[in-house]
Amino acid sequence: MRTIIYNGSVITRTGLIEHGGLIIDSGKIAEIIASEPAVRPGDELVDAGGLYISPGFVDSHIHGGGGADVMDGTAEAVLHIAKTHIKYGLTSFLPTTLTADPEKINAACSAVRAAMAAQAASPRGGAKILGIHLEGPFISLKFKGAQNPLHIQAPSIEAFIKITGGGDSVLRVSMAPEIPGAFELARYLADRGVLVSVAHSDAGYDVMHAAAEHGFSHITHMFNGMSGIKSPDYYASAGVIESALELDAYSAEIICDGRHMPPELIRLLAKCKPGEQMMLTSDATRPTDMPEGPYELGGLPVILTDGVAMLADRSAFAGSVATSDRLVRNAVKYAGFDIVSAVNMLSYNVAKSIGVSDCAGSLEPGKAADVLLFDGDINIKQVFCEGLRI
Repeated sequence: MRTIIYNGSVITRTGLIEHGGLIIDSGKIAEIIASEPAVRPGDELVDAGGLYISPGFVDSHIHGGGGADVMDGTAEAVLHIAKTHIKYGLTSFLPTTLTADPEKINAACSAVRAAMAAQAASPRGGAKILGIHLEGPFISLKFKGAQNPLHIQAPSIEAFIKITGGGDSVLRVSMAPEIPGAFELARYLADRGVLVSVAHSDAGYDVMHAAAEHGFSHITHMFNGMSGIKSPDYYASAGVIESALELDAYSAEIICDGRHMPPELIRLLAKCKPGEQMMLTSDATRPTDMPEGPYELGGLPVILTDGVAMLADRSAFAGSVATSDRLVRNAVKYAGFDIVSAVNMLSYNVAKSIGVSDCAGSLEPGKAADVLLFDGDINIKQVFCEGLRI
Protein backbone atom coordinates (compact mmCIF):
# COMPACT_ATOMS: atom_id res chain seq x y z
CA MET A 1 0.00 0.00 0.00
CA ARG A 2 1.25 3.44 -0.93
CA THR A 3 1.06 6.51 1.30
CA ILE A 4 0.42 9.84 -0.42
CA ILE A 5 1.19 13.01 1.50
CA TYR A 6 -0.24 16.03 -0.29
CA ASN A 7 -1.24 19.69 0.09
CA GLY A 8 1.96 20.86 1.77
CA SER A 9 5.14 22.82 1.11
CA VAL A 10 7.80 20.27 0.20
CA ILE A 11 11.30 21.20 1.37
CA THR A 12 13.83 20.01 -1.20
CA ARG A 13 17.57 20.56 -1.25
CA THR A 14 17.15 23.60 -3.48
CA GLY A 15 13.83 25.16 -2.55
CA LEU A 16 10.14 24.77 -1.80
CA ILE A 17 7.44 23.08 -3.82
CA GLU A 18 4.25 24.84 -2.81
CA HIS A 19 1.05 22.79 -2.80
CA GLY A 20 3.14 19.70 -3.35
CA GLY A 21 3.61 16.31 -1.78
CA LEU A 22 5.21 12.93 -2.16
CA ILE A 23 4.39 9.26 -2.60
CA ILE A 24 5.80 6.61 -0.27
CA ASP A 25 5.98 3.01 -1.46
CA SER A 26 7.62 0.10 0.39
CA GLY A 27 9.35 2.42 2.85
CA LYS A 28 10.96 4.58 0.19
CA ILE A 29 10.10 7.80 -1.57
CA ALA A 30 8.65 6.84 -4.94
CA GLU A 31 7.85 10.29 -6.31
CA ILE A 32 7.77 13.98 -5.47
CA ILE A 33 4.55 15.54 -6.72
CA ALA A 34 3.77 19.16 -7.55
CA SER A 35 0.09 18.77 -8.34
CA GLU A 36 -2.95 16.71 -7.37
CA PRO A 37 -1.86 13.06 -6.96
CA ALA A 38 -3.22 10.22 -9.08
CA VAL A 39 -4.81 8.01 -6.43
CA ARG A 40 -4.96 4.22 -6.71
CA PRO A 41 -7.30 1.90 -4.84
CA GLY A 42 -5.82 1.16 -1.41
CA ASP A 43 -3.66 4.28 -1.21
CA GLU A 44 -3.48 5.95 2.20
CA LEU A 45 -3.98 9.70 1.85
CA VAL A 46 -2.41 12.17 4.29
CA ASP A 47 -3.54 15.77 3.91
CA ALA A 48 -0.65 17.96 5.09
CA GLY A 49 -3.03 20.86 5.47
CA GLY A 50 -0.49 23.42 4.35
CA LEU A 51 2.26 22.20 6.69
CA TYR A 52 5.87 21.87 5.64
CA ILE A 53 6.81 18.42 4.29
CA SER A 54 10.43 17.97 5.27
CA PRO A 55 13.15 15.33 5.26
CA GLY A 56 13.72 13.80 8.67
CA PHE A 57 16.46 15.45 10.67
CA VAL A 58 19.93 13.86 10.86
CA ASP A 59 22.36 14.56 13.72
CA SER A 60 25.82 13.02 13.92
CA HIS A 61 26.50 14.18 17.50
CA ILE A 62 24.11 12.93 20.19
CA HIS A 63 25.25 11.60 23.57
CA GLY A 64 21.90 10.94 25.21
CA GLY A 65 18.39 11.95 26.11
CA GLY A 66 15.39 10.93 28.15
CA GLY A 67 17.60 10.05 31.11
CA ALA A 68 19.81 7.66 29.12
CA ASP A 69 23.38 8.06 27.87
CA VAL A 70 25.40 6.15 25.28
CA MET A 71 28.03 5.61 27.95
CA ASP A 72 25.53 3.57 29.98
CA GLY A 73 26.86 0.79 27.77
CA THR A 74 23.60 -1.03 27.01
CA ALA A 75 21.60 -1.45 23.83
CA GLU A 76 18.49 -0.56 25.83
CA ALA A 77 19.93 2.86 26.69
CA VAL A 78 20.81 3.59 23.06
CA LEU A 79 17.36 2.52 21.87
CA HIS A 80 15.77 4.70 24.54
CA ILE A 81 17.74 7.68 23.24
CA ALA A 82 16.48 6.91 19.73
CA LYS A 83 12.87 6.86 20.94
CA THR A 84 13.32 10.07 22.92
CA HIS A 85 14.58 12.12 20.00
CA ILE A 86 12.32 10.88 17.21
CA LYS A 87 9.41 12.76 18.80
CA TYR A 88 11.19 15.97 17.86
CA GLY A 89 11.87 15.09 14.24
CA LEU A 90 15.19 13.25 14.48
CA THR A 91 15.02 10.22 12.17
CA SER A 92 18.73 9.29 11.94
CA PHE A 93 21.73 9.83 14.22
CA LEU A 94 25.14 8.78 15.44
CA PRO A 95 25.21 7.82 19.13
CA THR A 96 28.29 9.58 20.50
CA THR A 97 30.78 8.47 23.13
CA LEU A 98 32.94 10.68 25.31
CA THR A 99 36.24 10.57 27.17
CA ALA A 100 36.09 7.72 29.69
CA ASP A 101 37.85 4.55 30.75
CA PRO A 102 38.72 2.64 27.54
CA GLU A 103 36.71 -0.38 28.67
CA LYS A 104 33.63 1.82 29.07
CA ILE A 105 34.09 3.28 25.59
CA ASN A 106 34.45 -0.24 24.24
CA ALA A 107 31.24 -1.29 26.00
CA ALA A 108 29.43 1.76 24.62
CA CYS A 109 30.52 0.94 21.07
CA SER A 110 29.34 -2.65 21.52
CA ALA A 111 26.02 -1.36 22.83
CA VAL A 112 25.53 0.84 19.76
CA ARG A 113 26.20 -2.11 17.46
CA ALA A 114 23.75 -4.24 19.43
CA ALA A 115 21.12 -1.51 19.17
CA MET A 116 21.68 -1.31 15.42
CA ALA A 117 21.16 -5.06 15.17
CA ALA A 118 18.00 -4.82 17.26
CA GLN A 119 16.61 -2.11 14.97
CA ALA A 120 17.38 -4.22 11.91
CA ALA A 121 15.55 -7.21 13.38
CA SER A 122 12.29 -5.53 14.37
CA PRO A 123 10.17 -2.40 13.73
CA ARG A 124 11.92 0.59 15.17
CA GLY A 125 9.76 3.22 16.75
CA GLY A 126 12.90 5.29 17.19
CA ALA A 127 15.40 7.29 15.16
CA LYS A 128 17.64 5.12 12.99
CA ILE A 129 21.08 4.42 14.41
CA LEU A 130 23.56 4.89 11.56
CA GLY A 131 26.83 4.16 13.36
CA ILE A 132 29.15 5.52 16.03
CA HIS A 133 30.70 8.92 16.67
CA LEU A 134 33.80 8.70 18.86
CA GLU A 135 34.36 12.02 20.66
CA GLY A 136 37.47 11.75 22.80
CA PRO A 137 39.57 10.47 24.44
CA PHE A 138 42.12 11.96 22.03
CA ILE A 139 41.66 15.59 23.07
CA SER A 140 43.48 18.56 24.59
CA LEU A 141 43.54 18.81 28.36
CA LYS A 142 43.38 22.61 28.08
CA PHE A 143 40.11 22.51 26.16
CA LYS A 144 38.58 19.42 27.74
CA GLY A 145 35.26 21.15 28.49
CA ALA A 146 32.96 18.61 30.16
CA GLN A 147 35.16 15.66 29.17
CA ASN A 148 36.72 13.75 32.05
CA PRO A 149 40.44 14.69 32.22
CA LEU A 150 41.37 11.44 34.00
CA HIS A 151 40.89 9.45 30.80
CA ILE A 152 42.41 11.67 28.11
CA GLN A 153 45.00 9.67 26.14
CA ALA A 154 47.29 9.97 23.15
CA PRO A 155 45.83 9.04 19.76
CA SER A 156 47.07 6.06 17.79
CA ILE A 157 45.65 3.54 15.38
CA GLU A 158 46.16 0.81 17.96
CA ALA A 159 44.34 2.77 20.67
CA PHE A 160 41.44 3.51 18.31
CA ILE A 161 41.06 -0.15 17.34
CA LYS A 162 41.24 -1.27 20.95
CA ILE A 163 38.76 1.14 22.48
CA THR A 164 36.22 0.77 19.65
CA GLY A 165 36.43 -3.00 19.43
CA GLY A 166 37.91 -2.99 15.94
CA GLY A 167 36.43 0.21 14.58
CA ASP A 168 33.39 -1.33 12.90
CA SER A 169 30.47 1.09 12.41
CA VAL A 170 32.51 4.14 13.44
CA LEU A 171 31.52 6.88 10.98
CA ARG A 172 33.00 9.89 12.74
CA VAL A 173 35.89 10.64 15.12
CA SER A 174 36.42 13.97 16.92
CA MET A 175 39.91 14.66 18.29
CA ALA A 176 42.62 17.30 18.72
CA PRO A 177 45.03 17.42 15.74
CA GLU A 178 47.96 18.94 17.65
CA ILE A 179 48.49 15.83 19.80
CA PRO A 180 51.29 13.56 18.54
CA GLY A 181 49.82 10.59 16.69
CA ALA A 182 46.69 12.44 15.56
CA PHE A 183 47.80 12.89 11.94
CA GLU A 184 48.58 9.18 11.52
CA LEU A 185 45.23 8.17 12.97
CA ALA A 186 43.38 10.78 10.91
CA ARG A 187 44.89 9.50 7.67
CA TYR A 188 43.98 5.92 8.62
CA LEU A 189 40.38 6.95 9.36
CA ALA A 190 39.88 9.24 6.37
CA ASP A 191 41.14 6.55 4.01
CA ARG A 192 38.34 4.34 5.36
CA GLY A 193 35.64 6.94 4.80
CA VAL A 194 35.39 8.11 8.42
CA LEU A 195 34.66 11.80 9.03
CA VAL A 196 37.59 13.19 11.05
CA SER A 197 36.73 16.30 13.03
CA VAL A 198 38.73 18.82 15.06
CA ALA A 199 37.48 18.95 18.65
CA HIS A 200 38.58 20.13 22.10
CA SER A 201 41.74 21.47 20.53
CA ASP A 202 44.47 24.06 21.16
CA ALA A 203 45.83 23.90 17.61
CA GLY A 204 47.22 26.89 15.75
CA TYR A 205 47.01 27.76 12.06
CA ASP A 206 49.99 25.68 10.89
CA VAL A 207 48.65 22.57 12.61
CA MET A 208 45.15 23.15 11.26
CA HIS A 209 46.50 23.60 7.73
CA ALA A 210 48.54 20.40 7.98
CA ALA A 211 45.65 18.55 9.62
CA ALA A 212 43.49 19.20 6.56
CA GLU A 213 46.14 17.52 4.44
CA HIS A 214 46.08 14.48 6.74
CA GLY A 215 42.35 13.86 6.68
CA PHE A 216 40.72 16.31 9.10
CA SER A 217 37.77 17.97 7.36
CA HIS A 218 35.21 19.08 9.95
CA ILE A 219 34.89 21.13 13.15
CA THR A 220 33.02 19.76 16.18
CA HIS A 221 30.72 22.28 17.94
CA MET A 222 32.31 25.31 16.29
CA PHE A 223 33.45 28.07 18.70
CA ASN A 224 33.06 25.78 21.73
CA GLY A 225 36.01 23.92 23.27
CA MET A 226 38.77 25.30 21.03
CA SER A 227 41.48 27.92 20.87
CA GLY A 228 41.07 31.44 19.51
CA ILE A 229 43.57 34.14 18.65
CA LYS A 230 46.81 33.76 20.58
CA SER A 231 49.19 36.64 21.34
CA PRO A 232 52.36 35.34 22.94
CA ASP A 233 55.27 37.74 22.57
CA TYR A 234 52.82 40.39 21.32
CA TYR A 235 52.40 38.81 17.86
CA ALA A 236 48.90 37.51 17.15
CA SER A 237 48.38 34.08 15.61
CA ALA A 238 45.25 32.18 14.64
CA GLY A 239 43.78 29.46 16.80
CA VAL A 240 41.33 26.76 15.80
CA ILE A 241 38.46 29.24 15.42
CA GLU A 242 40.15 31.61 12.98
CA SER A 243 41.84 28.76 11.11
CA ALA A 244 38.54 26.95 10.63
CA LEU A 245 36.90 30.11 9.32
CA GLU A 246 39.73 30.83 6.88
CA LEU A 247 40.54 27.32 5.59
CA ASP A 248 38.13 26.09 2.92
CA ALA A 249 38.83 22.44 3.71
CA TYR A 250 36.70 22.49 6.87
CA SER A 251 32.99 22.13 7.26
CA ALA A 252 31.55 23.00 10.66
CA GLU A 253 28.66 22.19 12.96
CA ILE A 254 27.22 24.58 15.50
CA ILE A 255 25.06 24.02 18.58
CA CYS A 256 22.09 26.21 17.71
CA ASP A 257 20.28 25.84 21.04
CA GLY A 258 20.06 29.56 21.70
CA ARG A 259 22.49 29.26 24.62
CA HIS A 260 25.88 28.12 23.31
CA MET A 261 26.17 30.71 20.55
CA PRO A 262 24.80 34.21 19.95
CA PRO A 263 23.18 34.72 16.54
CA GLU A 264 25.98 36.97 15.27
CA LEU A 265 28.53 34.15 15.53
CA ILE A 266 26.21 31.76 13.73
CA ARG A 267 25.84 34.32 10.94
CA LEU A 268 29.62 34.87 10.90
CA LEU A 269 30.13 31.17 10.30
CA ALA A 270 27.62 31.30 7.44
CA LYS A 271 29.55 34.17 5.86
CA CYS A 272 32.75 32.11 5.93
CA LYS A 273 31.35 28.76 4.85
CA PRO A 274 29.22 27.81 1.84
CA GLY A 275 25.79 26.43 2.69
CA GLU A 276 26.73 22.79 2.18
CA GLN A 277 29.51 23.10 4.79
CA MET A 278 27.17 24.42 7.50
CA MET A 279 25.58 21.95 9.90
CA LEU A 280 23.54 22.01 13.08
CA THR A 281 23.96 19.68 16.01
CA SER A 282 22.34 19.25 19.38
CA ASP A 283 25.28 17.61 21.20
CA ALA A 284 22.37 16.39 23.36
CA THR A 285 23.13 14.71 26.66
CA ARG A 286 21.28 12.64 29.26
CA PRO A 287 19.06 15.44 30.68
CA THR A 288 17.43 16.17 27.28
CA ASP A 289 13.64 15.93 27.57
CA MET A 290 13.99 15.58 31.34
CA PRO A 291 13.13 17.82 34.33
CA GLU A 292 15.63 20.18 35.90
CA GLY A 293 17.97 18.74 38.49
CA PRO A 294 21.28 16.90 38.99
CA TYR A 295 22.61 14.42 36.41
CA GLU A 296 25.90 12.77 35.40
CA LEU A 297 28.10 12.91 32.30
CA GLY A 298 31.12 10.66 31.98
CA GLY A 299 31.45 10.38 35.73
CA LEU A 300 31.23 14.15 36.23
CA PRO A 301 28.31 15.80 38.10
CA VAL A 302 26.03 17.85 35.85
CA ILE A 303 23.11 20.15 36.60
CA LEU A 304 20.21 21.02 34.30
CA THR A 305 18.85 24.49 34.98
CA ASP A 306 17.12 27.14 32.88
CA GLY A 307 17.32 24.99 29.76
CA VAL A 308 21.08 24.51 30.02
CA ALA A 309 23.17 21.48 31.03
CA MET A 310 26.45 22.40 32.71
CA LEU A 311 29.02 20.94 35.02
CA ALA A 312 27.89 21.23 38.63
CA ASP A 313 30.62 23.79 39.32
CA ARG A 314 29.28 25.82 36.35
CA SER A 315 32.72 25.86 34.71
CA ALA A 316 31.58 24.50 31.34
CA PHE A 317 28.55 23.50 29.31
CA ALA A 318 27.82 19.76 29.43
CA GLY A 319 26.59 19.33 25.89
CA SER A 320 23.07 20.62 25.45
CA VAL A 321 19.48 19.60 26.06
CA ALA A 322 18.27 20.80 22.68
CA THR A 323 16.07 18.70 20.44
CA SER A 324 16.15 18.78 16.64
CA ASP A 325 13.07 20.94 16.24
CA ARG A 326 14.58 23.54 18.56
CA LEU A 327 17.78 23.69 16.47
CA VAL A 328 15.91 24.39 13.25
CA ARG A 329 13.52 26.81 14.96
CA ASN A 330 16.44 28.79 16.36
CA ALA A 331 18.28 28.81 13.03
CA VAL A 332 15.22 30.39 11.42
CA LYS A 333 13.85 32.66 14.14
CA TYR A 334 17.01 33.42 16.11
CA ALA A 335 19.75 33.48 13.47
CA GLY A 336 17.74 34.47 10.39
CA PHE A 337 18.20 31.50 8.05
CA ASP A 338 15.48 30.60 5.55
CA ILE A 339 13.65 27.34 6.19
CA VAL A 340 15.30 25.45 3.32
CA SER A 341 18.83 26.31 4.50
CA ALA A 342 17.99 25.51 8.11
CA VAL A 343 16.57 22.10 7.23
CA ASN A 344 19.51 21.26 4.96
CA MET A 345 21.87 22.01 7.85
CA LEU A 346 20.21 19.27 9.88
CA SER A 347 19.51 16.78 7.12
CA TYR A 348 21.35 16.56 3.80
CA ASN A 349 24.54 18.33 4.85
CA VAL A 350 24.97 16.04 7.86
CA ALA A 351 24.08 12.91 5.91
CA LYS A 352 26.62 13.79 3.22
CA SER A 353 29.37 14.47 5.76
CA ILE A 354 29.11 10.95 7.21
CA GLY A 355 28.63 9.22 3.87
CA VAL A 356 24.94 8.27 4.03
CA SER A 357 23.39 10.84 1.67
CA ASP A 358 22.57 8.10 -0.83
CA CYS A 359 19.83 6.83 1.48
CA ALA A 360 19.02 9.65 3.92
CA GLY A 361 18.92 13.40 4.38
CA SER A 362 16.67 14.62 1.56
CA LEU A 363 13.35 13.98 -0.12
CA GLU A 364 14.35 12.26 -3.35
CA PRO A 365 13.00 9.18 -5.15
CA GLY A 366 14.72 6.02 -3.99
CA LYS A 367 15.72 7.33 -0.58
CA ALA A 368 14.28 6.16 2.71
CA ALA A 369 10.90 7.76 3.41
CA ASP A 370 12.00 9.66 6.51
CA VAL A 371 9.49 12.48 6.40
CA LEU A 372 8.27 15.18 8.79
CA LEU A 373 5.24 17.40 8.84
CA PHE A 374 5.68 20.60 10.85
CA ASP A 375 4.22 24.09 11.04
CA GLY A 376 5.81 27.50 10.60
CA ASP A 377 7.11 27.44 14.17
CA ILE A 378 8.76 24.05 13.56
CA ASN A 379 6.34 22.22 15.83
CA ILE A 380 6.47 18.57 14.76
CA LYS A 381 3.04 17.24 13.81
CA GLN A 382 3.82 13.87 12.20
CA VAL A 383 6.91 11.69 11.75
CA PHE A 384 7.40 8.93 9.21
CA CYS A 385 10.48 6.72 9.46
CA GLU A 386 11.07 4.51 6.42
CA GLY A 387 7.42 5.07 5.57
CA LEU A 388 6.09 4.00 8.98
CA ARG A 389 4.10 6.60 10.86
CA ILE A 390 5.64 7.01 14.34
